[in-house]
Amino acid sequence: MTVDLFLPEMAPIGEKIPVSVFCHGFKGFKDWGFIPHLHDYLVTEKRALITFNHSHNGVGKSDFDQLEMFAHNSVGQELRDLESVARWIASEEGEGYHLHPEKIDWIGHSRGGGNVLVFSHLFPDWVRNMVIWAAIDNYEHLFKSVSIEQWKKDKRVFIHNARTKQDMPLDISIFNEYEQNKSRYSILEAARKTDKPLLIIHGTDDESVPYTSAENIANACQHAVLLSIQDQGHTFGVQHPLEHLGKAPIEFWDVLENTKEFLEDTLEDYYLD
Repeated sequence: MTVDLFLPEMAPIGEKIPVSVFCHGFKGFKDWGFIPHLHDYLVTEKRALITFNHSHNGVGKSDFDQLEMFAHNSVGQELRDLESVARWIASEEGEGYHLHPEKIDWIGHSRGGGNVLVFSHLFPDWVRNMVIWAAIDNYEHLFKSVSIEQWKKDKRVFIHNARTKQDMPLDISIFNEYEQNKSRYSILEAARKTDKPLLIIHGTDDESVPYTSAENIANACQHAVLLSIQDQGHTFGVQHPLEHLGKAPIEFWDVLENTKEFLEDTLEDYYLD
């Protein structure tokens, strides 16, 4: 698992630094589109940022050059990756960077948003608050493009990646692991039970995860804040590659600014405590 840590140039002396962790989605990676530029806007003198590749996302030295790893990228594996990041922050090495293990903000896009919610239910002590962008409300959303019966029969199915033109394998172990843990992996149940601050941001014209997903999560988590980005799709107008944030569409800046404002509001509470 590859991790990038972005630290503030000047942090309060003697203070532990709250940290935000960005979790990419299905068929995503830490160098896609807007992700490698997030630190330019979200890192402040009072907050660090971590971005990372999931251990089984299939990306090694180049785009999806480890498809056999991708074939076994289960929900449980991704949640273990989030746990590994949190444990690293709490480790002696993380403390060496003055990171605060009890003040972790989680930002997730698409499946990453669903992961963040479930993780908050499983490990609430490692979650300060959450921001989810275009998040799924059910992991079964990811199985809609394949025939379950064919998957069970052949033990492996393939999904097409329109950007890379690859047919990407999914092993039946992914489906089996989900079925065995379906109640544990309920995104909406996690949303119902969380008491953590939650900001939901979703494009009304999302072509990959329908806007109703955001509404379902908001209905489940009554204290959540739902921000609709009108007429925008799954990546809020950003395409890969993105040279720098200055070339991002104004709608994505709306996402960034609201995310930063939400995080800074909770940081003010922290420094006042």
